[in-house]
Amino acid sequence: MRILTIGTFDCVHAGHINLLQSCKEYGDVVVGDNSDEFIERYKGKPPLFTYKEREELLENLGYDVHKNTDNGSTLIYQINPDVLAIGSDWARKDYLSQIGMTYDELDAMNIHLLYIPYTKNISTTIIKQRLSESS
Repeated sequence: MRILTIGTFDCVHAGHINLLQSCKEYGDVVVGDNSDEFIERYKGKPPLFTYKEREELLENLGYDVHKNTDNGSTLIYQINPDVLAIGSDWARKDYLSQIGMTYDELDAMNIHLLYIPYTKNISTTIIKQRLSESS
């Protein structure tokens, strides 16, 4: 089974590792890593680490990494995964709207949406906040 998860993976931390390892339990993991340009458009600021740095790190951890340059739908159509995995922090948000897809599209492609339990008390935002407070 092919599992796709899409994210920024900036400042890789325990939450990212937990997500990726949980995905491995379901099959072969493909990581959609957001491009620097997409991140800057979406978040209004560039990532801490460049796409190339994040790609290299994720590949060294053993993952098949693909650049995501838009909301995710193009990559989903290219990869055509069996499962689209996301953190459970998205369970109460409109994830499908963000990626520009509908449940009908996922159903037509026979893609299942899987929520992986969110790792509490760790995020890139928290790490950046800790760094700014310690300097």
